[in-house]
Amino acid sequence: MLRTKYYLTDPQTESTTAIYAACYLNGKRKKLYTPLSVSPIQWDSKAQQFRKNFTSFSDANKLLRRLIDELDAHHFAMAAKGQATTIDSLHGIIVRVLTGAVPEPVTFVDHINNWLESSKRDMKPSTVKGYVTFRNHLVAFSKAKHYKLEFSTLDVAFSETFKNYLLKTVNLTNTSVNNVIKNLKVFLSVTHSQGLHEFQYHTRFRKLDRIEPEVVYLTTDEKAAIANLNLDYILRWERTRDVFVFECETGLRFSDVAALRPDQVHKDHLILVTQKTEDLLKIPLSPLAQSILKKYAGKQAKALPVKTNQKTNADLKQIAKLAKLEAHTSTSKLRGKDKVITVQPKWQLVCTHTARRTFVTLALQGGMRPEVVMRITGHKNIKTLFSYLKINDVVVMQEFGAYLNREARL
Repeated sequence: MLRTKYYLTDPQTESTTAIYAACYLNGKRKKLYTPLSVSPIQWDSKAQQFRKNFTSFSDANKLLRRLIDELDAHHFAMAAKGQATTIDSLHGIIVRVLTGAVPEPVTFVDHINNWLESSKRDMKPSTVKGYVTFRNHLVAFSKAKHYKLEFSTLDVAFSETFKNYLLKTVNLTNTSVNNVIKNLKVFLSVTHSQGLHEFQYHTRFRKLDRIEPEVVYLTTDEKAAIANLNLDYILRWERTRDVFVFECETGLRFSDVAALRPDQVHKDHLILVTQKTEDLLKIPLSPLAQSILKKYAGKQAKALPVKTNQKTNADLKQIAKLAKLEAHTSTSKLRGKDKVITVQPKWQLVCTHTARRTFVTLALQGGMRPEVVMRITGHKNIKTLFSYLKINDVVVMQEFGAYLNREARL
């Protein structure tokens, strides 16, 4: 059963305020704004109508009663068809009755785009980028499979078909598919809380199996090989290398290095609020990190000459190749149930995030306590911290030799 009552947006104001309709449907309250407005002294809240001091109060009250009748009639008609009454349909009735206009139909993609616009205001650009990727994949799926996108059609069966499309047609890995499904669930959850639909199929969407990605980091010798390269003849590579080495020395994310300002730089430390997690961190600076900062001080608006992530990654692969990082490195991904293993020379895998992994791994291997590393990097979960750690064969032999020496002395 649908019950509708009228309320003032600001009943305490001394001027006019908007009237909204509160529709109660199946125990849930939906707030629908109308184009009508009135002064509180001209409104009878108990009788739910305009007072006699409102111009043309009789006609205005008839219009309010007609609107309730139209909303009830629409709800009963939908119920007779076995269909759910939605916020969009109720809002369409309000627009038609109170303005005489026929509203433009709001498509499913319109809802996504509206959500994206509000996300740009509330979310970080990296998060919005993921939302846009989800939207593009969903629209492409709809066109390729001739699938009608409606809130009512996005059920569990749809989610399985969509995942198969992402795996087999788009050729995504399980991790990438899971990210798309995660963002789809966020959208459906937000729109459900807004009252745009009554469906909660998304709570039963399942993730695909995944494996932890291999941690690609540089050994002490490999980091030195890059740091000691003579790149005077290619200035842009020299700048990229210096920024990368600075990341290796501090453990900062690329986004934080890109945003680093001169006023955040102190003699032997940095003080900054991280871009991703908004943590306030005090980062100690090694002599090498200090020398890199001094090298570029005053030469650009930011503390360091950072290019885009894409351009930096392209440069880093060439720099790592020049440093002869040729060790064969395997990486594996899941695509459905199939494990895909790729073996490549290490230089092909070096990217901006390699620097943060290098800092964490070398710091832990060098004996720095995990809680100290977490204080520097901003990690809150020790499990996440240790996922960065990858002990190589050389370290294993060194540690085992040290163990044997200790045993021999006992």
